[in-house]
Amino acid sequence: MTLITYCHLPFQSKWLYIGTEKGNIHIVNLLIGFECGIVVLWDLKCKKADCRYTYDEAIHSVSWHHEGKQFVCSHSDGTLTTWNIRAQTKPQIITPHGKQPKDGKKPEPCKPILKVEYKTSRVGDPFMVLSGGLSYDTVGRRSCLTVMHGRSTTLLEMDFPIVDFLTLCETPYPNEGLSFNRPRTDRVPIFETPYPLTLHESPVTCCEYFVDCPSELIPALYSVGSRQKRQCFSKKEWPINGGNWGQGTQSYPEIIITGHADGSIKFWDASALMLQMLYKLKTAKVFERSRRSEEKGGSEMVDEDPFAIQTLSWCPESRMLCVAGVSAHIIIYRFSKQEVTTDTLQLLEVRMQSEFSEGDSPESPEQSLPPPPALRRPTPPLRPPTLTGPETTNPAFMRSSPLKQSPGFQVELVVQLLWVRGSLLNQSQASLSTHRTACE
Repeated sequence: MTLITYCHLPFQSKWLYIGTEKGNIHIVNLLIGFECGIVVLWDLKCKKADCRYTYDEAIHSVSWHHEGKQFVCSHSDGTLTTWNIRAQTKPQIITPHGKQPKDGKKPEPCKPILKVEYKTSRVGDPFMVLSGGLSYDTVGRRSCLTVMHGRSTTLLEMDFPIVDFLTLCETPYPNEGLSFNRPRTDRVPIFETPYPLTLHESPVTCCEYFVDCPSELIPALYSVGSRQKRQCFSKKEWPINGGNWGQGTQSYPEIIITGHADGSIKFWDASALMLQMLYKLKTAKVFERSRRSEEKGGSEMVDEDPFAIQTLSWCPESRMLCVAGVSAHIIIYRFSKQEVTTDTLQLLEVRMQSEFSEGDSPESPEQSLPPPPALRRPTPPLRPPTLTGPETTNPAFMRSSPLKQSPGFQVELVVQLLWVRGSLLNQSQASLSTHRTACE
């Protein structure tokens, strides 16, 4: 079998052009790009190559300018080359995300630009839309689409890796812009998906199912969740139509709650044919976000997801929510329809293990337990303790600044389980202790 490497369907065309790994073109393609860096302009009528364009970097995609006088190629070093069909040796080279050295040398290479599209506009400069090409020093950044228009460059962060993209235009002829872009605006709004299913936006770490909930619960969650929607969505209608909505078969309300690795909790309406997200809660806002490089030196227990949700307990009647995290912390939330700003969060610290000196006698009848810890105000985040001394430590530090809490679930109490350095709790012990405390 022959592997298909590329397909192209021109505007209002009856022909689909297909390229294969063996270098053949079916039916025909006038502009052919090879991975080795060669682009061939093919004359269909005479069945011969008119021009050949050579570049020293591998090619990932090729896109025509609408007028047919220019084309742009994306390369493996993060560069874009714009060629004039009459000038085979003098392309215009740009590196969208490369840092230009002051001495005039070639910019540092970036990640490959996997795809580029060259789109014209009736007024102003053309648009270039590309995926990839970010600098290698952007570690941990999400996949991005880059929109270049004149001197402005806009990054669109995506929740998932980009496999392919397609710009939707009303017509390939000169127009006022791309269908997802508002003319004469700097920001590029995106369409709000009418059926979002971001279940695995962050890995699911726990899940709870609730059935026959109070009838007013789903509208209440939807009401506070709708206020969380971002304001950068386009006001235009969803460009894809077709199909019919089915009718739900459940006569009773169902809710699914998922906890995620990034510390977020999502409430889903499972009563219909598909999951519909009602409300999203971010528990990581309760803690300070310290640099991971500093955290890694202090404790072996701190991993890449210090705010991951371990387990949760929710009462649909009282709307109280108890959340246990992987960093041995517990947060109790109370539902409220009013926005509040909390200057100081209530914190309860629980020491999980104590050490006694050799002189202490465990059999002494007068031995008394230490008094229970009292609620106190959170202190500013400290550096992880050194290896000397039995200091208590925890991988998550409470925030010391005021916390603005939107309508929905608001923090009532934070419990942190502490341990003594030199006898750290392992992951299973912390999880078990947290789970028992949450259930109680």
